[in-house]
Amino acid sequence: MKNMKHLGILLSLLFLLGTFTGCSSITVSSDGNEEKSFEFIISSNQPDTHPTVVALKEFAKELVEKSQGTMKATVYSSGVLGSDRETLELVQFGAVDMVSTGVSTIESYEKMYSLFSVPYLFNDKSHYYQVMDSEYMRDEVFQKTAELGFVVKTWFDAGARSFYTKDTPISEPSDLNGLKMRTLASPTLMEMVSLMGGNPTPLDWGEVYGALQQGVIDGLENNELALTVNKHAEVAKEFSNTRHLFAPDVLIVNTNTLNKLTDNQRAILDEAFHELSLNQRELWEEEIEKAIQEAKEQGVNFTDPDMQAFIDSVKPMHEQVAKEYPEFIDLINRLGNE
Repeated sequence: MKNMKHLGILLSLLFLLGTFTGCSSITVSSDGNEEKSFEFIISSNQPDTHPTVVALKEFAKELVEKSQGTMKATVYSSGVLGSDRETLELVQFGAVDMVSTGVSTIESYEKMYSLFSVPYLFNDKSHYYQVMDSEYMRDEVFQKTAELGFVVKTWFDAGARSFYTKDTPISEPSDLNGLKMRTLASPTLMEMVSLMGGNPTPLDWGEVYGALQQGVIDGLENNELALTVNKHAEVAKEFSNTRHLFAPDVLIVNTNTLNKLTDNQRAILDEAFHELSLNQRELWEEEIEKAIQEAKEQGVNFTDPDMQAFIDSVKPMHEQVAKEYPEFIDLINRLGNE
């Protein structure tokens, strides 16, 4: 009921603003032909300083130039249009054109996306990039939700996720015993934390800072950027580089929005999406280095545990996904051995 009320309020607001999905008008292109123009709404729960939002805003500027004014976009950051799950519903319904969100948000719509919450699936960042840029991801996995009203059009680097806590160093899985560790509302991530010995505690992202500060949770798993962009370094002082997960963020797009475009506009948009992803990755690398240095200056202690014990603790998850998704695991193994 709460979600439906929220959806109704947002739909009313978007109607009043005149910015309902893919809002269009007629524009005369440079060759003198008439072509519909579109104004897209893009949502992100990250703040303006986050690399993904910075890249999205650059994408919006360049899209106008690349399309000769027939495509424009407005980026709404900091979750002003709702939580990840709420804005995904808005995209599915057609009230928002695009949303940048963590890949686990789609798990409840397409189970295969839960694979990206399986720890230690990739050997390293290079292996992870190879898989994410593969034709199989683009042509198969990213299209699986098309019948539900949305598809993934590109992906963003969200770093390697590791454990960090208020004041407890994590050197081996047993150090997680009894600790309340915040996770996304992902059954896969919750299983991972349980297998490693922790107590998985799903919690909305906006509540994490206060929960750490008040001791409602002992820690969580995320990347280094969360320490600075989300100010967690103020209340969490132990960061363990377990690097257990490379889980991308994705840009989800309403299928009706795409279907309204001409072939030329879709080609322009696809090229812009590709450049957006590459740009975001560069920005991410730059910001991660800055974040680590800034967090250290705020008193965060970074440690490098022996990861083999963590890898061994989640072997049951690897055995299960190998049975359920042999084609995908074969791809991962093949690219990992190249």
